[in-house]
Amino acid sequence: MGIMEIDDRARNSLFSSRTIPWLIIGIGAVLRIAQFIYNRSLTEGEAALALNIVQRSYSQLLKPLDYAQAAPVGFLLLQKFMSTLLGLSELALRFLPLIAGIGALFLFYQVAKKTISKQSLTIALVLFAVGDHLIYFASEVKQYSSDVFIALLIISLAILVFDKKFEIKYTILFGFVSGLCLWFSHPALFVFCASLIVMYFYALRKLQWSTLCGLLIATMLGLASFLTNYLVTLSSLSRHEQLLTAWQSSFMPLPPTSLPDIKWFAYVFLRTFKFPIGLSIYELLLGVLAFLWGCAMMFRYKKRNILLLILPIFLALIASGLHRYPFEGRLLLFLTPFMILVIAQGISDIRNKIRHQSNFLGIALVVILFIHPVLLAGYHLIRPRAPEELRTVLKYVDENWHDGDIIYVYYASLNAFRYYHDRYGFPVEYIEGIESRTEWTNYYQDLQRLKGNKRVWLVFSHIATHCGVDEEKLFVSFLDLLGTQIDAVGASGASAYLYNMTPSPPQKKRAH
Repeated sequence: MGIMEIDDRARNSLFSSRTIPWLIIGIGAVLRIAQFIYNRSLTEGEAALALNIVQRSYSQLLKPLDYAQAAPVGFLLLQKFMSTLLGLSELALRFLPLIAGIGALFLFYQVAKKTISKQSLTIALVLFAVGDHLIYFASEVKQYSSDVFIALLIISLAILVFDKKFEIKYTILFGFVSGLCLWFSHPALFVFCASLIVMYFYALRKLQWSTLCGLLIATMLGLASFLTNYLVTLSSLSRHEQLLTAWQSSFMPLPPTSLPDIKWFAYVFLRTFKFPIGLSIYELLLGVLAFLWGCAMMFRYKKRNILLLILPIFLALIASGLHRYPFEGRLLLFLTPFMILVIAQGISDIRNKIRHQSNFLGIALVVILFIHPVLLAGYHLIRPRAPEELRTVLKYVDENWHDGDIIYVYYASLNAFRYYHDRYGFPVEYIEGIESRTEWTNYYQDLQRLKGNKRVWLVFSHIATHCGVDEEKLFVSFLDLLGTQIDAVGASGASAYLYNMTPSPPQKKRAH
């Protein structure tokens, strides 16, 4: 009996309400580290930013970036420091996003404890820990993982100000830290402004001069930081024609003047639950219902908390309508923790409403919300995401390279190829492919300049498939008309083909 009592106490301790959150956080950290140590190849987008970090000095990073890239200057300087300290490898360039991704787990837990009910806390933690995009971007050479960390940091400081009854030192701390964060995250401005709006709303109801004084100082600190940052980097970014054109469809129609404009809101709202939140089509409608229910219930009982969580979404939408911030996918990753908190509160409230009639149905709703994200996280723990394994392909090309070989690089692979170029000792000169997505016959004409060469390697990754054709297959069909395939190698999202582009000797006619 004594042994059984000890086992019961151990089991209760292991699965106590205090232990479970830290267990979930630990699982979330393992999932992020597993994706990180897989050490996949840089994607085209990662490589474009990595080239800026590698090729530029600290002072040069203050200027507009090459290769149609944009990133907060503070993030760039930190990445440059990490590359100087740890080297130019993929792991070194991804170390900072990993730290931000793991740190966000702890901050999310602290924010969740202050904003949602205890019953919904575990649901929120699980969704955040296993979120596919949160895991993936914690090992991406981009600023999106740190955007999440900084958004949670600002919200946690805003909650601290409320908890401390607007004590001036905490209010000024909020303004000072948030002002610094604006240099490390573009969407931090939305979270900072949203927090200030909520603070002023509650402070003006009491009309205490010390409170208003602290808020004014915090506002001035943030405003001074933003204006300086704008003059240094953001002003040129806001006029970047290539980026504005690329993100044109991601700007909110303001004002909406047609039926397609109205449809834009519905489509973008639903798409956000898929990316960046990470729900699949199977539980998407349940997630939407939980989110809307959570908004309604929190507005009724926890108005301050829902305002802190929802206002950044509306501010990002307004910025989108002004063509200052695209409302799209990975650029909205910073909103993921806020929306997960509302979804968790909503599904928990729905479960409490129906469990008196059917406890099984209440549990089933939570399981439905969990099943795809949890299974996907488990699958990627075994097989981490690797969208463009160009490094594997180039290694094969390097091992099978002959003197006199020529290499042709597909236009959308150029940045990743440039990053790996020196590592494998390829010749300095290589042929850059052209981009002609609206006139495919131009690709055939471009490939004709390769004729007469016995061995030509053609490298592909980041293939365009959204313009009505798979361009890799199109290229291969053209190449089969122009030459003879000798070899080929493929990996996830990347490939290379070796062609003999000399004319085939004419075949002799048989005598009849």
